[in-house]
Amino acid sequence: MKKLLFTAIIGAAIITGCKQQPKTEKTTEIVKKETVSKNFAEVIETAHKKDIFLAKEAIQYDAVINFGGNEILNANITVSTSSDIAKIAYKKGDEIYVNKQDIFVSDGLKANPGVRFHAYTWNYFFLFPYKLNDNGTKWDFNHKTEEANNNLKTAKLSFEANTGDAPDDWYVVYKNNETDLLEHVAYIVTAGKTKEAAEADPHAIKYTDYTEIEGISIATNWDFYGWNSKDGLTDKIGNAKITNIKFVEGFRDSFSIPENYIKK
Repeated sequence: MKKLLFTAIIGAAIITGCKQQPKTEKTTEIVKKETVSKNFAEVIETAHKKDIFLAKEAIQYDAVINFGGNEILNANITVSTSSDIAKIAYKKGDEIYVNKQDIFVSDGLKANPGVRFHAYTWNYFFLFPYKLNDNGTKWDFNHKTEEANNNLKTAKLSFEANTGDAPDDWYVVYKNNETDLLEHVAYIVTAGKTKEAAEADPHAIKYTDYTEIEGISIATNWDFYGWNSKDGLTDKIGNAKITNIKFVEGFRDSFSIPENYIKK
């Protein structure tokens, strides 16, 4: 359509100069309409059916996560779709309750230095397609990696100061060209380290084995890799299996933090 319109404009200019201005205005109008479209993040949210997802109260799933051959999490997790409250019930019996910025743990986790990381990170990865336009998010939709063979569209997500527990974290997001679902996400973890130290060892999570839960596509396998801007995914370093996924009702009414749990 653009080619035909351009030809028409040139033809009109040759025949008579007085018709050139109306054609130019029409071309400008068409270009303007084409640029008013969904951005990279909104396209992903649409593919993951954000509106339908957020209409649900909460979602529950089992997660078994391994890094370096060691199981670091085996738990049943329930989280509100808005992510403000969550319960992580370890298979061995300990529990974490999340209430916005506060977490409460059972006695067996009171000395665990990584408990706050576990309280927020895995649910953030699970809910990632629905967190792309949270308050404090900043996007660079023109961000490109240096990968020679990457044919996926990318953009970089960062955060305003004082956003969440780790505002210095950033994510390079890749989306599938055909489905617009998340393909993989590179990231740094600044918890317990400086931004410079975190940027020296970035990782990536690759989302695969999507399954539909009430019509919403959710990845049931996460593979973790080393990552850098030049080579993309490098060595595989971990894996997560997500099973028994279901939406649940009544989570807010039943959410009650035991009195003897310790605030961390």
